[in-house]
Amino acid sequence: MIILKDYATKTEITSRKNKTVDGFWPIGIDYGFSGVKGFAPNKVFCYPNCAMKVDDFSSLIESGPNDILLKDNEGCWIIGEKALEMITPANAMNYESEMYERNRYFSPAFSALMKAGLGIALLSNQVQAYNGEPVFVQTGLPPEYKALDTPDLKDAIAGDYDFDIKIGKNPFRHFQFSVNSNYVFIMDQPMGSLFSAITDNDGIQGQFGLQVLKAKTLVLDPGFKTLDVYDISAGSVYNKPATFDNLGMHEIFQRTVNGLKGANITVLGMQSALKKGYVTVLDKRRMVNKKERFEDLLEKNTKDVCMEAMQKLVSLYNYMQNHDYMIVTGGTGNAWYPMIREYFRNMENLTILSANRNDKALSNTYSNVRGYYYSLVSMLLHRFKK
Repeated sequence: MIILKDYATKTEITSRKNKTVDGFWPIGIDYGFSGVKGFAPNKVFCYPNCAMKVDDFSSLIESGPNDILLKDNEGCWIIGEKALEMITPANAMNYESEMYERNRYFSPAFSALMKAGLGIALLSNQVQAYNGEPVFVQTGLPPEYKALDTPDLKDAIAGDYDFDIKIGKNPFRHFQFSVNSNYVFIMDQPMGSLFSAITDNDGIQGQFGLQVLKAKTLVLDPGFKTLDVYDISAGSVYNKPATFDNLGMHEIFQRTVNGLKGANITVLGMQSALKKGYVTVLDKRRMVNKKERFEDLLEKNTKDVCMEAMQKLVSLYNYMQNHDYMIVTGGTGNAWYPMIREYFRNMENLTILSANRNDKALSNTYSNVRGYYYSLVSMLLHRFKK
């Protein structure tokens, strides 16, 4: 039986020492459709992809530990979990159309989410203080969209910043900094997980990691909206990277929503239902409502979409008979990993790896952004080696 809350996008800001380069402040950041994930020299973090503009914060009775509030030149924003709680079936469609589409980079809501991520990445803590070092940013895009979308995303990230952010019960902190466009780097999204899977916490690719890189390896990155596939052979891209819509967690949630008859719920509303553990089903004629659990339905839809993805893979890649490794990554990959291992259990040539194999303390949710970060650190070490 699955655990519903494991499917919810969480708010986490965890202090930890990550390998860095003196004199620079590298940031790996993943602006995913379900959540924003980040890596900095002194922390890792994640929060749900939701930003709601408000007139002011006077309606907030008190700040919860996961509340993220932002003030910028556009106004006042509530970010993450608290913003999700403000989504109703009436306004969910408008928000989805703005934030779940590719061309979201210059929307005020995306800008607010981006500022929050950069602000959290720059927060000083007991591990390390940010002292005005130049900011370098590495992120990624689905392979199919990278060529077209890179200029827009790079333009959206680069620039001068001036905003205030409040995390939990802490006071507002003011941020004023710049990100040079030459310091923003964008890679194919699955390459982040490949780099993560072969790189240890010291930024080193060990013997086994190099073996995986030189072999015939497929990176499988099922995300929220898309399934991205990256085919590597002898350290180079072997086939054109592929991106498939409607083979991710959004599709799983949509099928679950469609199956919950009588429940007035949307895909965005699933986050709240996952945390509560149930949906409310209303019988209008009899004026009766009841709490309905949906683990079985969600589990069925998770397996169905996973199997559709596996059928797509074996069709495109000759039943995986010529591959040595498959790297499974991402939050959806966490849910699919045991199913994928079971599906290929009799393929003696194929070894299934989890992208978080070098850092089991972190969920696979962070695998892409961990790879972004360590790729950036590696580049900085080589480019500015003293």
